[in-house]
Amino acid sequence: MNTALPDDPAALLAALRPHVAHALVTTDFDGTLAPLQVDPEDSRAVPGTIEALTALTRRGATVAVVTGRDARTVVRLGGLDAVPGIVVAGVYGAETWCAGELLTPDTPAAVEALRDRLPATLADVPADPAVWVEDKRLSLVVHARKADDPVAALAAIREPVTALGEELGFEVHPGSGVLELRLPGFDKAGAIERLVADRPPSAVLYLGDDLGDLPAFAEIVRLRERGVPAWSVAVEASAVPEAVAAADVRVPDADAAVALLTALAQD
Repeated sequence: MNTALPDDPAALLAALRPHVAHALVTTDFDGTLAPLQVDPEDSRAVPGTIEALTALTRRGATVAVVTGRDARTVVRLGGLDAVPGIVVAGVYGAETWCAGELLTPDTPAAVEALRDRLPATLADVPADPAVWVEDKRLSLVVHARKADDPVAALAAIREPVTALGEELGFEVHPGSGVLELRLPGFDKAGAIERLVADRPPSAVLYLGDDLGDLPAFAEIVRLRERGVPAWSVAVEASAVPEAVAAADVRVPDADAAVALLTALAQD
């Protein structure tokens, strides 16, 4: 494999197109296919997303969405059930949706305990009134995007929330205006690793935008080191410099990410 890495979308397309028929095309959802929203229920994939993903499957690619959200929510918000054969790895790979079937574990007792105790922890701080908790069933996310100063709102609660999470055996991960309390052992690198093992591809592409995508970008590097053609793309609109720096190629926003996928599916 040529060791020179593409550093712009046109070069990436030229390198990846010969592999599309047996490639694994993986992508985040929020911030990548769908612009980030203050309320995550408002998240919607940009126009052309379903058409681009469907065209890739028709070319023979395996298409997967790898997300921190629960799989059913992403399928619903994105209309992803319209894409033939798409795989949705939800909650960082803890669950998998494909062809209408969801494989997901039972809710652990630790999550039930966290669900019971987190509101009191936030009340004791006290948290900014605009701070709220998203319940993903297998993880909980403390959102501060609605606050006047999201950075300050998160800073005020970071220590007690982290202490509670660690007490109950959770990993605490920062994101764009959020703190996520996640069961240990799941990240996007592991989700991609499992997808590669299940369906060994001729090449791998991953698109992401946030801190939660850093393990996936690192997995792309590891795949290259094993001789698999693999590339990563960061969406800049989410304004996460660590993600932008870690990726091979950058695109400005979700529309550009979908335009890249659309172009990749073309002959």
